[in-house]
Amino acid sequence: MPSIQSTNKKERLSFFVNSELSDKVNKISKQTKLTISEIARNALQNYIDQIEKEKIENELEAGYKANYEYYLKSQEEWKYADKE
Repeated sequence: MPSIQSTNKKERLSFFVNSELSDKVNKISKQTKLTISEIARNALQNYIDQIEKEKIENELEAGYKANYEYYLKSQEEWKYADKE
């Protein structure tokens, strides 16, 4: 019988930080009762979410700018639609 395998496989990341950042993270860890790993995971996820959000916003802005003339013309065509 095959075993059930988790799809949430974890991988180890290893990096260095300066002592000031290390002190701050350790202080927050004690205050929040979160492990340093949890804080790092949350910080990385928040950063990635921010980058992805900015990317989508930039793509939307570029799309609106690229279609500006079309929207302007469309708005003009509907200008008198509700007026009798």
